[in-house]
Amino acid sequence: MIRAPAIQKFWPTTQSLDLVRGSVDLVATGIEAEVRRFAAGARIEAGWRRFADISEALSSCMEYTNIPTMFIVFPTNSPWSVIWNNSFLCDGYDSLCWCLTKNHGLTTLHWASHDESTTFQPGTSFIYRTIHDGTVCERSVSCTQEDARWLFTQSGVSLPEENVSLYGAKRKRDRLNEAEMVQLLGRFGARPWDESFYCLPKQDCFVLHRTEFPSSVVRRSPGEVIYAV
Repeated sequence: MIRAPAIQKFWPTTQSLDLVRGSVDLVATGIEAEVRRFAAGARIEAGWRRFADISEALSSCMEYTNIPTMFIVFPTNSPWSVIWNNSFLCDGYDSLCWCLTKNHGLTTLHWASHDESTTFQPGTSFIYRTIHDGTVCERSVSCTQEDARWLFTQSGVSLPEENVSLYGAKRKRDRLNEAEMVQLLGRFGARPWDESFYCLPKQDCFVLHRTEFPSSVVRRSPGEVIYAV
């Protein structure tokens, strides 16, 4: 199985698990600063929690919203930290990754992958960001379905970890998919769909809630979002 049972249990909320290179403490500091800036004075609760495993951590989310209002930063057995949020769009948080790179100098890897339709049509994509002399440098690749056709795009300088030979495949849908994304992440030293990748319960997770947000925010229960519920 390409995904651990604990990851599959919360599908599709785990189809995008953004990666930030840095200790969980460092990443938590950056995320709290950015969310407080986004929230513009709205009430926020943040702190550290001990979870037995990833399943217990994700089960702690009692409500999903159309914009992220809850964040969990997971420690891992690697130089990376993992960000999960409660948006029922299940597409990560690309603008947060950009801000973490631009404002905090952190290398980020925003990605999403699902071979079947979920909250979006099938597709796999990633954006890898670093900062050099104050400028954010991006490498992005996207292979997604748009109704009856598949689209493949790329920009920026290819990374040593990429298998660029795949991008010449005749069928566009074969150029990047779940299996290839897992391989790519592995070459970065990251295995976010493998439960053993997470340093739980040895280390605490950072949990942040926006407890005050506009009434226009759409709310859904776990049963309306998670396929296994």
